[in-house]
Amino acid sequence: MAKKKSDRFTLRTWVTESMGFRDQEASPKRDRRRAESLLVPADAGAGWGEEEADFQPTRCSASGTDTLPPYTTRGINAFPAETEAHDRAPVTGELDPGSANGAMTETTETTETTEAVALSDREAKKAKKAARKAAKLKALKEEWAREAGVAAPPAPMGTAKGVETMFRNAFRTEMELLALAATKANIMISLNGFIVSALMVSGAFIFSSSPEFLVPAGIFMLTAAASIVCALLSASPERVGRLQETWRWLKDVFRRKARLRDFKARVSHNPTVHFFGDSPNILIYEDRAKIPKDRYWQMMQDIMNDREQIYYRMSEELYWLGLMADKQFKFLHMSYVVFRWGLLASVIAFTVVKTLPSVIPAMQAQKQAAHLQTLGINVFKSLYEPSAVQQLPDGRILVVEDEPTRAASILTIEPDGSLREDEALDTRIIRDFRRKLNDLEALTRDSDGYIYAITSHSPNRNGQRRPDREHFLRFRIQGSDIQQLESYSGLIDDLKNSSELKELIKAKTGTELDFRNTNIEGLAFDPRKNRLMLGFRDPEFNELALVVSIDNPKDMFEKRVPPHFVSVAFLDIKGGGIRSMNYDPVLKSFILANEVKDDDGTKFSQLWTWSGNPNDA
Repeated sequence: MAKKKSDRFTLRTWVTESMGFRDQEASPKRDRRRAESLLVPADAGAGWGEEEADFQPTRCSASGTDTLPPYTTRGINAFPAETEAHDRAPVTGELDPGSANGAMTETTETTETTEAVALSDREAKKAKKAARKAAKLKALKEEWAREAGVAAPPAPMGTAKGVETMFRNAFRTEMELLALAATKANIMISLNGFIVSALMVSGAFIFSSSPEFLVPAGIFMLTAAASIVCALLSASPERVGRLQETWRWLKDVFRRKARLRDFKARVSHNPTVHFFGDSPNILIYEDRAKIPKDRYWQMMQDIMNDREQIYYRMSEELYWLGLMADKQFKFLHMSYVVFRWGLLASVIAFTVVKTLPSVIPAMQAQKQAAHLQTLGINVFKSLYEPSAVQQLPDGRILVVEDEPTRAASILTIEPDGSLREDEALDTRIIRDFRRKLNDLEALTRDSDGYIYAITSHSPNRNGQRRPDREHFLRFRIQGSDIQQLESYSGLIDDLKNSSELKELIKAKTGTELDFRNTNIEGLAFDPRKNRLMLGFRDPEFNELALVVSIDNPKDMFEKRVPPHFVSVAFLDIKGGGIRSMNYDPVLKSFILANEVKDDDGTKFSQLWTWSGNPNDA
């Protein structure tokens, strides 16, 4: 149904008066054009701005009433070019009938060219003029609204499809951010959980082997646990508020501003408190869970019947999701920071624990010191014929035997003073040597914590040399493993062929010794001179026991160089050769053991002390 002209242009009078067009009868056509270019249809309604309001203006002329081409009121539009050309057609005058055709053609072409140029100039000027009019009208409306005390109307909302697309993209982005934060939090929980579990299981082994390393291990475990807590808070950000309120309540209790019974009122779940204001937003699950079903349905109907309410509640939910994402990434960042600095602190602590004793001599001496107490006699189940005993830096005791199947055992001192055996550990230690050790006779430990072990190097009963009896080893024991195992072979050949040793022996005895029947049962480290002392059961010289000193034990095992013999000593210990030799840091002397005979030929054990000076023999 066609609309009446009076209905379509209800604001004609208001705009004409506001723009100062009243009583200007000299140019009614111009006034009409100005008014019509600024108007919108009266029935455009609240949707003005979403759709164009088209109408057909008319014009009266001498030839009658004709209809102008359609145009829209969105923006400032000029009349079509055809209308302007029709109103302002140039007059060419009378034509000569004889030259009517040619003159008319030339005049027509010139007129068309002139009109085209003039038309383009006029259109540009009209566009600029229309823009100025629109700005002026907008400023006038805002000024009148301020003077009248009425708020300016809100900007027109975009199309429903555009708004829905915006919300859809925004919600998708927020959900992806929340999922990303949850994934990263799960990774941190799994990683740090594995670290804490591994450190808790291996803590006993670390303590038994190297107690000092409990410091870096403890730092790493504590920081890993703190990182787990932060990751858990990131995975459940809705609980953060309760934790913060609990902390504030504890501080108030400490300051006597709150009591224990106030905990429920301040921290527990409060069904009357909503996320935004006093009215719940049923699109937010924290608010939705606090209201009954009937109220939920009533609020849902209210929202669905109000388009503005829908957008408002959806905007609140979007803002709530943003707050949750912010909390998640905040605590995730804290988890990363705690883990990063905890790892760095653990590495620094490990480096300090490892290097500080070697820098400070007093700490090195304290580290190497191991104390034993006389707590009675122990009976063992798997030890049969021990030949040497050495206490390890961690307090445990290493025992070696003659038999290769029971070459080494480790005893642990219990709190009650008893010695505990561990056959599984012994089997592992023997396997770690990766060789058959027959007739192990002596042990000692240097200032760096290395253990030296030596077999007898003696031939069998037939006088033949046995490779499994000619081992000279250096190693460490960490926990249940042998580490940095090194060996030196060829000691018998060095004893036989060393010109230095021959000269030292000849200077003492005036003759040479035969090392074909060598038997080494004594081994000790002199910390005062960093020398390794070999005590021989055989050979002897006139019932004097032989002791040989080596000053390059480290190079022997690390660089595979021959031993450098620096001194020899012949000790008068009543015959029998050296059966054991150890250095006592308290006496600052060597303690030797052997077997001697009494007057009737009965053998008995005898202990001797020696200063270590070859001239004190």
